[in-house]
Amino acid sequence: MLMKAVRKLEHGNGFLGCVEVEEPKVSSNTVKIKVEYCGICGSDVHIVEGLEPIDNPLPLPVTLGHEFSGTIVEIGENVKNFKVGDRVTSNVCTNFCGKCINCLTESVYNCSQSKNMGYETDGAMAEYVCMEEFNVFKLPDNISFEEGAQVEPVCVAAHAVLECVDIKPTDIVVIMGAGPIGLLVLQFVKACGAKAILVGKSTSANKLALGKELGADYIFENDKCDVIKEVMIITGRKGADFVFECSGADICITQAIMMTRKKGTIVELAITSATGSTIHSYLYAVMNEMKIQFAFGHTYATWPKAIELMSTGKIRTKELVSHKFSFEDYDKAFHCKDQNKIKILLHP
Repeated sequence: MLMKAVRKLEHGNGFLGCVEVEEPKVSSNTVKIKVEYCGICGSDVHIVEGLEPIDNPLPLPVTLGHEFSGTIVEIGENVKNFKVGDRVTSNVCTNFCGKCINCLTESVYNCSQSKNMGYETDGAMAEYVCMEEFNVFKLPDNISFEEGAQVEPVCVAAHAVLECVDIKPTDIVVIMGAGPIGLLVLQFVKACGAKAILVGKSTSANKLALGKELGADYIFENDKCDVIKEVMIITGRKGADFVFECSGADICITQAIMMTRKKGTIVELAITSATGSTIHSYLYAVMNEMKIQFAFGHTYATWPKAIELMSTGKIRTKELVSHKFSFEDYDKAFHCKDQNKIKILLHP
């Protein structure tokens, strides 16, 4: 049987298409999931634009997508914990060995054998996907499919805030970038009880307004004020305890360094441009003994935490969905020019 899938077909900028491919076949330890929604991540956009590791080129053609939700339509003979009809999402890291130190500490992303769906193996921008039972998580009844497709980015934010650093209620935290990840990081920072400053561009006014609704204590338009000066005023000229850099823009990385207090911590979540980042302010970071914590992906243990916090309403994702497109309209989705866009979802 054939199904529709959105695939990166060739190396270079572009070469994206909605094509027919064979449906995946369930094996003894996997479940077959009918995809309901799949989100477009910033990394998907980078892939479409031609960004890929020089030493590990993508195995093209490959189906994109790793933020998804769906319904189980078939289970393998050895599957014990799921049944047909279950509403689910899934961890996106596959093929890890389960024996190395990274796997044993639930950091499967760092296993040398692991593969990430959506670029190293076929992803979820397709009508169906098969996943190993141990990677699949049930969605509570009060989490919609639209929200369920955002569990993975919620995990990214949860990992950065809850697992990579230790934020206290007395801390002042800056979030650079008001996209989906920035808005999720904001909610986790507020869940820790800290004071939060959200920074975005004036073209992101709707996102900043949503950030205020989601709990930001201060919002600033980066291109209309001296945000470093504003942060210094708020912190009594000490600087922020933590700065989460969620944009990947050189100017924001530089600003993050210049607004962080001595011995403070910068958490970098974003992927920079294909040409790389040219930052000249790292000397200032060195001289003030700042910590720079890079955060990528999540651990296996992040998923239950994220789903629980979504289910209890402490983390909200419904408001982040701004656009929905069918697979056939992939080009409109990937090139959406609406300045009010936040999270774009694709569906079969």
